[in-house]
Amino acid sequence: MATMAETRAGAWGWERYAPLSGLLAVIGWVVGTGLLDVAESKEKGPELLAVYQSDDGQILAGGIIFLIGTAFFFWFLGSLRSRLLAAEGGDGRLTTIAFASGVGTAICLMLLPGPDMAAAISNEDLDASASLALATVGDSFFLGAEYLLPVMLVASGIIALRYGVLPRWLAWIQFLIALVLLTGFIGWAALIFAFPIWVLVVSYLLWRPAPARTTVGP
Repeated sequence: MATMAETRAGAWGWERYAPLSGLLAVIGWVVGTGLLDVAESKEKGPELLAVYQSDDGQILAGGIIFLIGTAFFFWFLGSLRSRLLAAEGGDGRLTTIAFASGVGTAICLMLLPGPDMAAAISNEDLDASASLALATVGDSFFLGAEYLLPVMLVASGIIALRYGVLPRWLAWIQFLIALVLLTGFIGWAALIFAFPIWVLVVSYLLWRPAPARTTVGP
């Protein structure tokens, strides 16, 4: 007999559509990054200061949208953890590693737009050198995400190879993305481009109904 919680989840469809939070995360990242790019495209202190003063509203809006997208990524991680743990069973050591590194990556992403948002809020009190210093703070959070993400990709990829919870071809792609992330000179491209695509693919795979298994009678 279904519990009350299971009945409510089935009625509202939260469990069924929860994996699609990954799609919402990517949308938030793309839109937020597009708005924040007005500051990211500037490399000199005076230019950054001018942008923080003239486009502060756009920067704050972009940061908020980016943060909302990252909040949906936390929800996506919950769905991924449930599926990985159900496949791995036991104490779920690899699942725990994947989930913990995913949360660490999400925290770095949460902090990423913070310096630009802080500069936009305090633009009247900044000078050119302070603007440049704040803009570079975000790079440390970007590097944090770049080197935490491979742990999640490798751990979940191993589970996929062992138990088939995700397609095995995807596991090998995850290993490749993790390797690229660890090579600093092109790792940024994997974080910006390959990672959101991976989130979209996994969101779809977690959301789609499991294929029916046929049994052969005696």
